[in-house]
Amino acid sequence: MAYELVYTSAEKGLRPGTRGFCTVAHTRGMPPQYIQLLEALSAYKGLRSSIDNISEMQEPVAWSHLYSSILGRSTSIISRIGATHPDHTGRSNKLAHHVICQSKERAAAGPAWLCQQPDFLLDEWDEAPHLLETQKDIPQGNVTPAPAQSWAELTGDAGNAAILPDMFLSNPEGIVIILFLPGVELLPLIAESLALLPEYQRWKVTFNTYFSTLPAGSTCSWRCCLPDSDAYRDTKRNPKAKILDLTGAELKTPTGVLAEYARTGHLPEKKIVVPVQKNTGGTITVNSDNRNINMLTLKPRKRF
Repeated sequence: MAYELVYTSAEKGLRPGTRGFCTVAHTRGMPPQYIQLLEALSAYKGLRSSIDNISEMQEPVAWSHLYSSILGRSTSIISRIGATHPDHTGRSNKLAHHVICQSKERAAAGPAWLCQQPDFLLDEWDEAPHLLETQKDIPQGNVTPAPAQSWAELTGDAGNAAILPDMFLSNPEGIVIILFLPGVELLPLIAESLALLPEYQRWKVTFNTYFSTLPAGSTCSWRCCLPDSDAYRDTKRNPKAKILDLTGAELKTPTGVLAEYARTGHLPEKKIVVPVQKNTGGTITVNSDNRNINMLTLKPRKRF
């Protein structure tokens, strides 16, 4: 069971005297510092003001999994922020829905899978402001191994799904800027990449499919940005940030275990040769989990 909060433009907010962009619902008993944090995470800048021919349906959606120093690493923030129907004044509007998830509530499939679950995160709100009397249920489940179809459709090679997890495994604290163009759905790509990681590592990855700003003390590793956005210009100044360009640039063909997994949907057996005791002249070959011994060969020691 988890806390949740809904933030949008309304004629009247949940707290007395609030209106315009404000909180319209949250779980009863939610600590005030949690409310303040989630409101600060509700920023969203649509494209319709800058791109004339874009429709509401084409507006990017910011699906995210973040950490905050206020909540600690044992608590995740799962969010959906995007354009919604006009507010009571007829002006453009946004809807932010946040869920705070404790470590014991995390689905084995990972945070991107959780974002994909039907009706878990709201995309519209037409109710009067009110307190939510019960905490939110967190769906549970795991992913079924399969080829990375979304990566194959976008880039021509399902193996490209391994680029992000390979970057994470080489530097878990690193920042990756994922450049994309309007109309590209990022959440399926993130979900397929996270599915390549072991279950215990999926929740270590933070991401935002339409990154704009990040409040102090918050963590976001995979930041999806438009090429001409302020978020991209600001983030690329970080000398430790790496860039993955999905706007049409040629990608280096990935190799290795995860790339093969992404292409076939099957985790290949990785042979690892481990030396045995000195002077035996033998080897032990084990599979990729380093537990099961597949073969043991021993050569007789020479006698002098």
